[in-house]
Amino acid sequence: MEGCLLPLMHHRSIWTFVVLLLSSAASMPSAHPETRKVFCHLQVKSPVIKKTQQAARCQFSQYQGNAYVVLYPGNRSPLEFQFPTSKQNLTYQRTNEDGGIKFSTPTLTLKVFWADPGTNHRF
Repeated sequence: MEGCLLPLMHHRSIWTFVVLLLSSAASMPSAHPETRKVFCHLQVKSPVIKKTQQAARCQFSQYQGNAYVVLYPGNRSPLEFQFPTSKQNLTYQRTNEDGGIKFSTPTLTLKVFWADPGTNHRF
């Protein structure tokens, strides 16, 4: 009888180890970027392109504070923006709001909205 209990206890130990390993891995911070579908409003400080009238669909990714935005402006090619933390307050300003994030450079303002703002482009 004791010979049968030893393998059973060994299997329980292995399963306990596997469960502990998986639960500790689940509680660790993710090494993957946070990515979500959002809405964006782009205002370019230029006489050629002034701003998007409607909020466009976007993809927002962030990894270790570095932000990446891909704007899908209807029938045009996607526009990609990178906002590295190393350049914050040097080449751009970032303002975090409850409703999203605003990125401002000397040539453009890009607002990222967590929900569709419709025609109201304010946070």
